[in-house]
Amino acid sequence: MILKIADILKNLPWSFNSTAELPWLERSQAEKSLQKARQQRRISEREYQLLDHWRELGYCIVKDLIPATAIDNLVAELADLFFLESAIPGLRIEGIQAENLPASLSHEQVLALDMEQRKALVNSIWRLHAFHEISPAARAIFDNQNLRALVNLIIGKSCEPRYSINFLHGTEQGLHEDMAVFYVHPANHLVGVWIALEDISADAGPLIFYPKSHKNIKVTDFFPDYPAVNLKNITAEQIPQYQDYVNQRAQNYDCQSFTAKKGEILLWHGMLIHGGGKINNTLLTRKSMVIHFIAEGGDYNDRALGPFNW
Repeated sequence: MILKIADILKNLPWSFNSTAELPWLERSQAEKSLQKARQQRRISEREYQLLDHWRELGYCIVKDLIPATAIDNLVAELADLFFLESAIPGLRIEGIQAENLPASLSHEQVLALDMEQRKALVNSIWRLHAFHEISPAARAIFDNQNLRALVNLIIGKSCEPRYSINFLHGTEQGLHEDMAVFYVHPANHLVGVWIALEDISADAGPLIFYPKSHKNIKVTDFFPDYPAVNLKNITAEQIPQYQDYVNQRAQNYDCQSFTAKKGEILLWHGMLIHGGGKINNTLLTRKSMVIHFIAEGGDYNDRALGPFNW
């Protein structure tokens, strides 16, 4: 494996030393560049406020980008998913935390369960990856052009939606940075997007995040061979070390919860620390869709070498 990684490093421009490679809002003249764009009316006052908030805090919150009908269509599809008469080829339910069930099941296996087991599964923690490849309703949100235009503004170049995850419940996922779980070059050309598909209660395990934690930090501080090596393919022994590293960093910042209203969207920087909040009421849902945008040509996932542990 060492030889293979060495070959990749020889053939790809992995160096992140130049600040010119960073998105425009992270360069030394970012504040002046942003003010100039406003003065020249290349961006609106609203866009200026959003971008300046992103520059300083590492996130922004918007609403009304996605039609309510698009959200309703997706929620309806998800509600029926475990009770269809025929299985959807290629669909898998991942991250299952339900008694007497494995962590991953195909849709066919889910529909083979008895009705009580399926109801129990619906009310447990699970997730769907890449549902947009199967569901027209998820695809409509995934391809939303208003959302894509905002991401393009944030990064300063054309970006594309690459990955999606759908959730029905909170996950209590540990703190992490998204750059650590994707293979992205140049640095930080990654935007996470969390879309509330319903009003989110503080007791449902909302997304939590740490404003300003994106500053003065590089993914290579913990992963020196990034993007060839990240959290997905480090050794199992190194995973707790990463978790301790992020948890310690998080102590330097205030924690915020995204108790969103339906249709509200949180966009966050690839190095912003975030995770899943504590679930205080397991009867509550946390219907949401996550999309990760990467600058065009910047996703090196297909070059990554296993074994993978994430």
